[in-house]
Amino acid sequence: MLSGPLPPWSAVAMDPVKTQIEIPDARYFERLIACREACPVRTDARGYVQAVASGDYALAYRIARAPNPFASICGRVCGAPCERACRRGAIDKPVSIRAIKRTATERHGVETPVDPIETLRHSTAPGSLNPEPLQHRVAIIGAGVAGMTCAHDLARLGVQVTVFESGPEAGGMLRTGVPVYRLPRGLWRKEIEAILHLGVELRCGTTVGRDITIDELHAQGFEYIVIAVGLQKSRALNLPGNDLDGVTGGFEFLEKFNEQQRGRALGRTVVIGGGNVAYDCARSARRMPGTTSVTLVCLEALHEMPADEIEIIEGKEENIALINRRGPVRFVGENGVITGLETRAVSRVFDEAGRFAPELTPGTEEVIACDHIVVAVGQQSDPGFANGVSSLEFGRSGSLLADRNSGATSVPWLYAIGDIALGPGLFIDAIAHGQRAARGISRRLGIEEAHRDSGKRTGGLGFVEEAVRQGLRHDYLRLPRRLPPCSDENSRWSSPDAQVELTFPDKTAREQGARCLRCEVETIFDGTKCILCGGCADVCPTWCLKLVTTEEIGLGADFPGMSAIIKDEDRCIRCGYCAERCPTDAITMESLCNFEPWTQEPEVRLLERKPQQ
Repeated sequence: MLSGPLPPWSAVAMDPVKTQIEIPDARYFERLIACREACPVRTDARGYVQAVASGDYALAYRIARAPNPFASICGRVCGAPCERACRRGAIDKPVSIRAIKRTATERHGVETPVDPIETLRHSTAPGSLNPEPLQHRVAIIGAGVAGMTCAHDLARLGVQVTVFESGPEAGGMLRTGVPVYRLPRGLWRKEIEAILHLGVELRCGTTVGRDITIDELHAQGFEYIVIAVGLQKSRALNLPGNDLDGVTGGFEFLEKFNEQQRGRALGRTVVIGGGNVAYDCARSARRMPGTTSVTLVCLEALHEMPADEIEIIEGKEENIALINRRGPVRFVGENGVITGLETRAVSRVFDEAGRFAPELTPGTEEVIACDHIVVAVGQQSDPGFANGVSSLEFGRSGSLLADRNSGATSVPWLYAIGDIALGPGLFIDAIAHGQRAARGISRRLGIEEAHRDSGKRTGGLGFVEEAVRQGLRHDYLRLPRRLPPCSDENSRWSSPDAQVELTFPDKTAREQGARCLRCEVETIFDGTKCILCGGCADVCPTWCLKLVTTEEIGLGADFPGMSAIIKDEDRCIRCGYCAERCPTDAITMESLCNFEPWTQEPEVRLLERKPQQ
């Protein structure tokens, strides 16, 4: 806000010289809803968090499902970039957004006895549940979240979609890569069942590249083909002894665990890796009969590990031994069978530029005795899908070269989406990539413009003034972050799919939702009313406001002899004290409106057609 001459001022809230100054416009205020901005599909997390805080779980689910056909999945296993962006984290700790989402999906999502196709009516994707059938045909290779999301969005536009899946059923990494103790199989099956009710055809047990080629699909009349095969193979360590019996790749191990395929007893098991997949393998091994111990060996120190904090905590609860700062050198065996892992101490994991460049220290060799080793250090593709096709371009680790935004490749009718194009990532990234590819294909088919936004969003951004601290609990700043409850350690071993993470009780869910800082509520300044008394900055409990000259912030040439109020948005807690203190009503608290595409009541008609398999 700009105004007249600046009075004497001594309080220091921030250094204007070192602060990036931006004069706000409408987009600026929209970006302040950091959780929504960080979500690849733009889920309005603050919307469903606040709905849970008020006890309106139906609204919360409607908001969560609107942009995301796998909302229930994301309530369980999403990497939650929204939480990392949450502004509450700058105050103490971020809101437990993912766990709050789960409380809504368990009451109104596919987890409930309600028919899964009921969830389709909440979607804000272009199109409708009953589109006019078109003659356009699209083939999708791979029935994971990227491929099925793309199918969902294209089917809503009337496109005839056929999904080819090499496995016995759909699911992709949901089926093979996520342990059943974290994600029940019935849950993702219901999410996919709902998508199939849009008329999507699913052909399982068909391996593209062996049973049929991509070129043959195109010749059969599929105008566009979308490759969504993921990175389904584990990356091997090129070390001596890697062909010994008892050395298994991480994803192959998880698939066998999920399918409850039992081989010989694992005995003493070592898992190599420091990420979430490594912990998934270690904790799965702990649940298999015949396992006597599980040790996780990783290059990183504890504070450097890429695994989520909750994985490390629960792994410790489950007696997963952790050896940090050791790197594998060779697999040790006798008579062709693994007997140990030789390691060395790690002198560094990252180089001076912060790049991953581990170095091991010679002369520090130690052998960890074991009967089985699981290697969980990365993913790679199985390029068999490309057999018979010469025009595909591959990058490092077997990924396809495709546009990171649209998924388009150098072949006009060929798209690649999800991990096969982006590299290993989060489920929500793959979902977003599937949506972007569907938009790109529909534009090329000439049908997207007629369905843009499905009429769900009308008007531009605006503000509505509200009472100070409306919707905030009096103790919202004192509410601590809670992690979701877990089953007791003994019950975890009752069966391989016994769920570890549980849902928040209602009281806890509402308290956790109440921690939201309500980033859609903005402090709006009217410079024509300001008398430069400094009262707003003086009363601010977090020192997020300061009066400065325009010269101090580099705007002196444009606004000579004037002053400004600068605000540190990261520090603002939406307390409204500045608005209460202002003697001239130059400051108001106002809610940003018309940025939520879910505000219109969803359509209620449901398809009568049955899924094709």
